[in-house]
Amino acid sequence: MIEWLDAVWSRTHLVQIVEGGEDGGPLSGRAVLAELRSAPSIDAGRTLTTTGCFTDDICRCHGGPTIVLLDAAGQVLTSASLHGHGSVSWQRSRFRTDLVVADPTALHLFLAEHGVPDQLASFLAPLADLLNLHEGQPQFRPAGKTAKRYLAERGVPEVLHAQLVTITGQQAGELSDDQVDDIRQRLAAATSPPTDRAVLLLSWLGRLTIPAEALWGEGVLVRQLLADLSLPDITTAASDIRTAHVAMGVVNLALHAGDDGMLAMAVGPTLRQLFSPAPADDIVG
Repeated sequence: MIEWLDAVWSRTHLVQIVEGGEDGGPLSGRAVLAELRSAPSIDAGRTLTTTGCFTDDICRCHGGPTIVLLDAAGQVLTSASLHGHGSVSWQRSRFRTDLVVADPTALHLFLAEHGVPDQLASFLAPLADLLNLHEGQPQFRPAGKTAKRYLAERGVPEVLHAQLVTITGQQAGELSDDQVDDIRQRLAAATSPPTDRAVLLLSWLGRLTIPAEALWGEGVLVRQLLADLSLPDITTAASDIRTAHVAMGVVNLALHAGDDGMLAMAVGPTLRQLFSPAPADDIVG
């Protein structure tokens, strides 16, 4: 299969990333998410999607998006669907094996920086594993005396403790606009520089357990507070404070707000530090 991949890539003059996976219908009718036209970008795409370890098995989902290789005449040479974090399936019906790429982090950041959406979201599970953020019981932070420990562990700004200790994490995600605005004003009064607030909020968001608290509980409140900040302030915070919790906060935010190439560029160095490529002994291609 390596020889076959080498042959088709050697004839490739254009790479398109299109919507959908194995069930997406004819390739020619799909929306184009990104194109690689320059020789350096095509070479990078080739390395990132053909270097790794074959599984001799396939993911059971349809995957997506799809990478399409075209020749000088614009004819399709072959295609591959992406499956989750770092898995690529070249001509699935023919070869019936997925490739776990050697450097998933580099692959997804590369795609994000070229405009392919939803790439940062693929880091949710790896970061949850790294930070041990998988939920137990209770799913949501309790209220009362016990809440104080949770708020401290999550790095919640102290100025908000008195207000949040009276409600559960689930209730924090259900606050009215007026209540959220009051919390926003308290936080701004205590921490006026917007970049500093972004750091606090991203780190807080990145410490919430997956999935309930982070997605539907306290995470709702934190994302509402982040919505008051500009994208440059958030990207500055993400690039300046290179911690796993801030990175998780960025991924959570991107999952709900739609990821952006600027966010990927800002958090990319942190993700590269956290997730190293596979050892050379485990790599083919």
